[in-house]
Amino acid sequence: MRSTLTRTGSAVRSYLIIFQSVAACLVAAYGSEVPESASGQGIRIATYNVENYLPMARRINGQLRTNAGKPESQKEAVVRIIGSVHPDVLGLIEIGDSGQFADLQRRLRKAGIDLPHVEYLQAADSTRHLALISRYPITERLSQNDIPLRVNGMTLHSPRGILDVTVERAPGDHIRILCVHLKAKMEVAEYDQADLREAEAEYLRRYVRNILRSDPATGLVLMGDFNDTKNEKAIRQITGNPEWPDSLKALPLADDRGEVWTEYWSAADVYSRIDYIMVSKKLESEIDHSQSGIARPSCWNDASDHCPLFLSLKKPSSAKPTKATP
Repeated sequence: MRSTLTRTGSAVRSYLIIFQSVAACLVAAYGSEVPESASGQGIRIATYNVENYLPMARRINGQLRTNAGKPESQKEAVVRIIGSVHPDVLGLIEIGDSGQFADLQRRLRKAGIDLPHVEYLQAADSTRHLALISRYPITERLSQNDIPLRVNGMTLHSPRGILDVTVERAPGDHIRILCVHLKAKMEVAEYDQADLREAEAEYLRRYVRNILRSDPATGLVLMGDFNDTKNEKAIRQITGNPEWPDSLKALPLADDRGEVWTEYWSAADVYSRIDYIMVSKKLESEIDHSQSGIARPSCWNDASDHCPLFLSLKKPSSAKPTKATP
């Protein structure tokens, strides 16, 4: 009898711990310091690496499964954290196939987060993809899914390409949004992973330069997981010289405690900033810094090894009025 009661008590305590964890996440997410975006007054643009929202080899309950999907508790945490950010436009990184993408969209709609306009990119990496969902219409799609790059005499391809869309936040008022996920810092036998990432960065600099030289008035946002810190060549190459008219500003975003890291690499026990939101000079004056930052509710690690970043832009005085989104 005592053994049965002990097992029952242990089970109750386990369920209580789980309940407390979920409750804490809900409070942190929905009672967080991240304010709601105000449709019609501005726009909130966010980027979030949802960490392998796809089937893969995982250890579940101590057993290795070769093709297990992202655990249900982690999917629910992803939705809660996205809900806490209140994005109008969201770039998603490490999303799986179209079925996994549809699963996340369904969960978001069920939670009252309806961003109906969609771009989904299939590039060289057949497993992990880029996607974007938006409250505002997408008026132009120029995503690049096949980017050949020369690296030490070899022709390689950008694993995830460049997601490139233009959204219309008000009649005649457009923002061009690029989302990227550069080569991860994972060693491969065939080439140096840093060389491929730098080749992607060089291509991205040319890509941005061509956009801004063709139309200097373009309001451009470049965001995503760049897999490098700001002191590395790849990031410096992408942003360019601040004196250049086609340079980008990597925003110094922080959480409500002033911390700036965006990813935790558990294998090395390292916290670092490798996710960024960058903007063209045209948009710098529109940034609402008090409404921009890094969302880090206490349950962030239940969802992903990354935290979402968000940028709030004020409605420019020249923008035409538009009807509020229901």
